[in-house]
This record gives sequence, C-alpha cells and structure tokens, in this order.
Amino acid sequence: MARDTFYTAVDIGTDKVTSIMARVGTEGELKVLGTGVVTSQGMQKGRIENIDEVKEAVRTSLEEAQRYIGTGAPTGVYTSVTGTHLSSLNTKEVVDNPDDVGDITKKLLDRLLRGSFPDVGPNQEVLHVIPIGYHVDGMSGIRNPVGLHGNLVEVEAHVVMGDAVVLKNTVKVIEANKASVKSMVLHSLASAEATLSGDERELGVVLADIGGGTTDIVIYRQGQPWYSAVIPVGGSQLTRDLSVALKTPLYMTEEMKIKWGSVMPDMVAADEEVVIPSFQGQPKHSLSRRILCEPLHERMLELIKLIVLKVRQSGLREFPTAGIVLTGGGAEMTGLTELVQKTLGGQVRIAYPEGIAGLPAQLRKPAFSAAVGLLLWGIKHQGETRSSLNGGRSIMGSKSWRWGLGRKKAAAVR
Repeated sequence: MARDTFYTAVDIGTDKVTSIMARVGTEGELKVLGTGVVTSQGMQKGRIENIDEVKEAVRTSLEEAQRYIGTGAPTGVYTSVTGTHLSSLNTKEVVDNPDDVGDITKKLLDRLLRGSFPDVGPNQEVLHVIPIGYHVDGMSGIRNPVGLHGNLVEVEAHVVMGDAVVLKNTVKVIEANKASVKSMVLHSLASAEATLSGDERELGVVLADIGGGTTDIVIYRQGQPWYSAVIPVGGSQLTRDLSVALKTPLYMTEEMKIKWGSVMPDMVAADEEVVIPSFQGQPKHSLSRRILCEPLHERMLELIKLIVLKVRQSGLREFPTAGIVLTGGGAEMTGLTELVQKTLGGQVRIAYPEGIAGLPAQLRKPAFSAAVGLLLWGIKHQGETRSSLNGGRSIMGSKSWRWGLGRKKAAAVR
C-alpha cells in the first residue's frame, strides 16, 4: 500500500489528542485504519504551554493510530488550530478583466483571491482565505464565475489569521514526530465538515464546538463560512466550577459531572440524591443532585450568552434560519438541548460526526467531530495547495502570497 494513499488527522485539544489514519477505498469511500486517543498534556485553550509534553502526547497518539497499520511515519498531516490568538475578517477585492474576449478564467480568480490577502503584522500569519461569493459587473450571488462574460469581477472572502509563534509551535510538535504538516485547519471549520448539512449551510447556521478549553464558533451563510471566533471557555471550566463548589479533586469531579451532571437542574427529581465518595480522609456524604447541577447550569448559561454575543458581534441581529448546531465534548452534557432551546428558541441540534461510512463506534461522538472533519477536509482539498485554502503553509517560509493584486475595495475587521 503506497504511503501517499493515507490521510492523517491530528486534533490537539486541551483534554485529549486524537489521531486518525485513513485511506480512500477503491470506490472513493474513506476507510478509517487506525485511531489513537490519549490524554492531552501541556496544552491550554489552543496554546502550547509545555512543548515537550505536547510532543509526547502527539507521539503516543500517532503510535496508537499506526499500531494496526505497520507503516512508517505519516506524511501530509491535517491538524486543527484554535485559541483566542485567532481572528477573522471579511475582505472585498476587485479586479478588471483584461481579456479581450471578456471570459472569466480560473487564472483571473486565483489572482483575485491572492489579492484578498490582508496586510498582516510580522507576528501574524494568514491561515485561511475562503471565497464567500463573487460579483460580476454588479451582479451578486455568483458561486463560480469561471466561463462567464464579465469586465469587473469582485470577490468577498473570509480571512482567518493567527499568531505566528503559536502556529509554528503547532507545526513543530507534529514534525518532531517525523511527520509533515499538509495543512492546518481552523477547528470550527473542521467540525463543520463532519456535522453540517448542505441545507444548514445554505439557510444560515451557527456552529458551536464546545471543547475542553475553548468553544469554537463559525457562522455559515449562503453555503460558505462568513464569520468565525473562539471563546476561551469550554467543558473543563464546568468541571473546575463544580470542583470548587463541591471541594473535590478535578479527576473525581469530572467523573461526577459525566455520571450525574445536568445543565438543567429543573429536569432532575427534587428528591434525588447522590453519594459523594470519600477522598483524602473526608468521609463520603449524600448531596442533592439538583445542588450538584447548579454550578454546571450557571456556567453553561454564561457560555450560551457569550455565543449570543459573538453572533451579535458578527453583525447579525438574530440567529440564522437553521439556528444553532452544537458539537464537541461539551455538547454531550445532559439537558443542553433543552437549556439552549429555553434560552434562545429556534432550531437547536446536537451534532455527531458523519460523512464516513463504517466510522468506528469510538468516534461516533460529538467530541470527535473536529478530528473526523479534518479527514474530510483533507479529501475535499487534497489537490489544492494554494494559500487561498490554507495560508498557514506560509509559516514554513514564504510570505509572498500577499501580492496585493487588484484594488482593495473594503475590509471589515471583526
């Protein structure tokens, strides 16, 4: 089996590192060959705090994924990035079509998209430049203008940027394990690949991936990503709040959160009690399950309000038609659908990763949406190496993609 038939996804999170190796079958289907899920160390809210610990976690995860394959070091790794160092903006770029015939070519669109690169400082790198839509001679809403006759062509693009040092460190921990990075992908975009339907993207939807350290937001409109942001609050914050309230160790608190936790205390029977185990000389004792759930309710309600704030900061006055889709490990909290429905109204859905037939049961959970989505992103963009897909490649040497061709018409920084 040729090495270049493999696709490798590495999702480095605050709580866990997930590696998945797969290949494309004879009928074009994606087959998962190996999976490695290990506890994450040295990572906090998208930033590497201890690079040796992260290297070791990635090494263990990759080795576990390769255990049943028996192949050498993976090449072309797709890895996700998150963190508040990321920012996004939408740009508009206009170019005159010099062709005497007036037909719009792919070469012209490439030139136009390259010109969409914003000017960034020495400490920033462009991660993605994704076309939202095109305008040709004033006609808007065009998805693919190649072959059309037109003189003045305009593109609106969604641009994602990140801290150059943070992105370089992400590459470093992958390459330290004798693997090469094919592409770095915004965490929320990876999750969207595995969770959102075509109708949701077209109608407009908010995707919120509630991870361990962050909640990653992306808003789709008319089929394309239109806004993205990262909230530095995730499921681990719920655990910490509960740990403080109960005065119990984090490892024990996490187990109790999973077993008895709910973000809707009103859904818990008023007389239901749970037994808090003994620890460090403290005797076990009984506690109302509703009281246990109160800190979880308060923190999740705060997170919902922060999501609403991001939606408003995007420029939308209300949630899109398809509502909100929730995924990530935090989306598995009992009562979340009911709490979001009660708070926001509209459409609410908990999303599980899809798009791969025969996906192992271990990966059929919201916690693995981004990891599965990285594979789907890799298949979708396998032949595309331009910075218009992933500007992060420029951190490996070249910043020459900011050609500035065309005329910058507008740039809305968010």
